[in-house]
Amino acid sequence: MVILPRGPAVLVLFAALSSWACLDLNVTNINEPDSERALATPGDVESLIGDSYNTWFTGSYGNWMSSTTANTGASLFLSNQSFQHSPPWANLGMDFYGRIPRVGIVNEVSHTYYPRVNWQWEYCYRALSSVASGLKALEEPEVADELGPESVERLRTLARFVQGLAHGTIALFYDRGFIVDEATDLADLGDPLDYNALMEAALGYFDEAIGQASAASFTLPFEWMAADVDARHLVRLAHSYKARLRAQVARTPEERAAVDWGAVIADVDAGIQATHIMEMDWNKGWYNLFLDYATWPWTWSQIPYFVHGMADQSGDVLEWLALGMKEKHVFLPDGRPVRIVTPDLRFPQGATIAEQRANPGRLFRVATEAQEGDTWTRPDRGPWRWSWYKPPPMYWAIDEREQPEIHLAEMRLLKAEALYRQSNRAAAAAIVNETRVAAGLSPTDAAGTNLECVPRLPNGSCGDLWEMLKWEKRMETVWTGVAGANWFFDGRGWGDLWKDTPLQFPVPCQEVEVLQMPPCESFGGPGGQMGSPGSSYNYPHELGEG
Repeated sequence: MVILPRGPAVLVLFAALSSWACLDLNVTNINEPDSERALATPGDVESLIGDSYNTWFTGSYGNWMSSTTANTGASLFLSNQSFQHSPPWANLGMDFYGRIPRVGIVNEVSHTYYPRVNWQWEYCYRALSSVASGLKALEEPEVADELGPESVERLRTLARFVQGLAHGTIALFYDRGFIVDEATDLADLGDPLDYNALMEAALGYFDEAIGQASAASFTLPFEWMAADVDARHLVRLAHSYKARLRAQVARTPEERAAVDWGAVIADVDAGIQATHIMEMDWNKGWYNLFLDYATWPWTWSQIPYFVHGMADQSGDVLEWLALGMKEKHVFLPDGRPVRIVTPDLRFPQGATIAEQRANPGRLFRVATEAQEGDTWTRPDRGPWRWSWYKPPPMYWAIDEREQPEIHLAEMRLLKAEALYRQSNRAAAAAIVNETRVAAGLSPTDAAGTNLECVPRLPNGSCGDLWEMLKWEKRMETVWTGVAGANWFFDGRGWGDLWKDTPLQFPVPCQEVEVLQMPPCESFGGPGGQMGSPGSSYNYPHELGEG
């Protein structure tokens, strides 16, 4: 029979069964050991908590499941839904959940892409289970005595930090969830909390971690977070994660406007002072599969024109937008390629595809001749997905070790949004200009001066200060954030997601059935609840015509 873990790990076992429903329940699952096996020594306790950030990281960015299969959870299809990139492949739900018209979340265990929807839930609760079991073990005097005060202190601090991350991630993705910590009684979980209550709990755990780390002087082992992190840096990371999560939990523009922006500014100011870099080594369990696939320079990484095309000054993209969905292609009807001609140095420079190919931008480039057409396939899945433009091979190679986890620019532009919402437009513009001018564009001001008309909105107008702020945030945070989905989580709060895009995920159906909390819900899709009412950009044909 299955040996059920004592303590909160039982919930994680249910979550694990959601993804591998074919498991034989008549055999012992050695991957979910009971407390006696998992916590046999103080060293086991240290490993259990010490590995918890890696568990959360895997849940956020994916990893290889075996030599032949991989899982990125929802990250790649969220990237498609927010138009961050648009390969036409069925892998990992990219085609299915990236379709136009949108489809709702299929919350059925037997559905092909159910593991994509369940992944973040499963790994967050795995992390929470490990932390909870480890913290309970630390209450045993003999365990604490053998580890010593400094080790116990850093373990308890990391545990609170991971509790903040995991509960916050559940709140970002799912409409409801459970608090799982060392005090949780699994015999009486109670009703699930909504995402706002979960986020409040997450922020509280971060505050506990900040309080503990502020009074400490420890350094975490490098392998725990694949980075050099001492107590002071952990405090800064906690503040930065708080700022990100507090803003991105919003499902609608109204909720985003109601965020405590003063608290966001305070956390940004107390947060990281430089981009936080991690060292990936898949031989040691650290691997960002989303970043690998999303920037793979061949078939998985073209960028569509819906958002990136707002850089264009040639008029090609406006012509492309006006075409029906089935006519949108990499060539206009008269045979001209759809170019993005722009002074923005993050894009290739030049007036022709040939010139742009010879002058790649900092973030994007034109496909090489050898790559032409490598993603121009499956028109039945929408030629609107096709593009001449790709990211440079930034992180796709497995030997690319140093990868950013939180960009300083993200924090600065989050503060700019807070200042904008507080009507301090001049201060917001000054932050926007830090990256705007570096990209070769003229500075803006409190009035929203936009000399180059970058971004140019789908209706042909030049973006105001708000749109320039959003543009800089998107450009400077591409491929980053929880699950690589800054574009998605920001986009839903800004009201920019395509009509009927699901704004959140339901509690995975297997969890609903095991915990006897029916019904299994779904969100998004035509006529579905909690779907985008339509993008603020009012794209041509967004309502379905054409």
